[in-house]
Amino acid sequence: MHNPFKFVSDCFKDDFQVRFSIERLDGSAMVSLCDAQGTVAQRLLSGEQLADRVLLRQRIESIRFGLAIDQGRGISGLERISQAANEPLSDAP
Repeated sequence: MHNPFKFVSDCFKDDFQVRFSIERLDGSAMVSLCDAQGTVAQRLLSGEQLADRVLLRQRIESIRFGLAIDQGRGISGLERISQAANEPLSDAP
């Protein structure tokens, strides 16, 4: 079974502490990425993204790219993203 919260947490666990809060009755959730200095980013994950692993993976890559741009690593961050984006998605739990 697909657990979107674990999937998101696992994707960012090497760099951030990941926190979630339910935002709306439509199933949306806010993900907060935190480091030792505090909250680095907050992004909304729609109910549709949380229900679809492919959409969720695309959203995660978008968040990673945005973080790379914020840190001044836009082009080098793109290389990391493009490698991950070309990996096949596993349906394994």
